[in-house]
Amino acid sequence: MKTHLRQLQELGRCSSEGSHELFFSEKPAELAAAQRICGTCPVRVQCLEIALRDGHEWGVWGGVIFWDGQPYHRRRTRGRPRQSEAGLPIEADTRELWEQVKSA
Repeated sequence: MKTHLRQLQELGRCSSEGSHELFFSEKPAELAAAQRICGTCPVRVQCLEIALRDGHEWGVWGGVIFWDGQPYHRRRTRGRPRQSEAGLPIEADTRELWEQVKSA
């Protein structure tokens, strides 16, 4: 599982999508689009492992949004949350993410 980031980028769906900026956007809709791309990526777990291990501050890595060094499941827009999103978690638990990586 110890793969270098450059090798992962060559194998990942993010390299074939041609929109690197999408994975580092500040717009919640674009971050969600990047997460959908990650959802079908063959190296998603390895990418998440690298982000956790190296402490990435920003971007979508392995389907998880890293913002100011904290992992999030999703990024909220300004204002009140939609009723359909009211019960959904926003912040991800780092321990749970490491367990996901270890169990892969």
